[in-house]
This record gives sequence, structure tokens and C-alpha cells, in this order.
Amino acid sequence: MGTTLESSKQMQYNKTTSILVAVQTWRIIGFAFLWGVSVGILHPAFGIPAGVGDILVGVTAIPFAYFLRKGFSWSKYAVVVWSVLGIADLVMAVSLGTITASEFGISTMNTFPWVLVPTVGVPLALLLHGITLYRLRHTEFPTQK
Repeated sequence: MGTTLESSKQMQYNKTTSILVAVQTWRIIGFAFLWGVSVGILHPAFGIPAGVGDILVGVTAIPFAYFLRKGFSWSKYAVVVWSVLGIADLVMAVSLGTITASEFGISTMNTFPWVLVPTVGVPLALLLHGITLYRLRHTEFPTQK
């Protein structure tokens, strides 16, 4: 019975971790970057990679959460790679946004609502990836009958 209880706790732990992965779906809002490029308010060297990267992370969040929740043996490692790529996308976007700003202190990203991206969106996404990576260290998959 102790093994069943431990197995149940581990399954709940994995379920919670998969929810943290699924929450990253909000990053499909990266379409806003592509829109910003199309109307000429964002530099293409920033908007296109940042938008595409966010969209890819957002679109793949649900499948990766599903794989983790189902307990596929490879899913833990796949989610680690996914999270590292998600973090790399955020670092790249912030770097490109800084490099391509037309003038220091004057850019689209310093106006509302765009300013919410580097001040709220990026830290939130980094925090979610960090918590996910931490939790993955303790993720195990109970043997199934």
C-alpha cells in the first residue's frame, strides 16, 4: 500500500508539472510581434525571430504537457530540451530587442502595451520554465502494470 501511495503522489506531482508546461501556451501571443513587423512598428530582425520562437513554444506546450502527463519514458528529457529552447528564445528576443531599438530609450517596446512584454511576459515565462526544470529533477514515472 505504501508503494501505491507513493505512486499516487508522484503521479499528482507529474500532473502539476505538466500543467506548468501547458500554461506556456499563452506564448502564442507571439503573433503580435509578427503583426508589429507587418505594420512597421517593430524591426523585422527582432519581431520575426521573437514572434516565431514564442509561437513555436506556445503551440508545442500542450503536446509536451500531454506527453509528460501520460508518463512516456522520454517525455521528461523532451520537456527539458523544450524548456531550454524556450529560455534561449526569451534571451534571444530580449537581446535582439535591445540591439534593434532605433534609439536608446525610444522604441515601440517602451510604449504601452508593448512594455508589458519585457517587464511582465519575459520574467513570467522565465519563472515558469525555471520552476518546470526544477520540478523535472524530481519527476519519476511509476511502473505501470
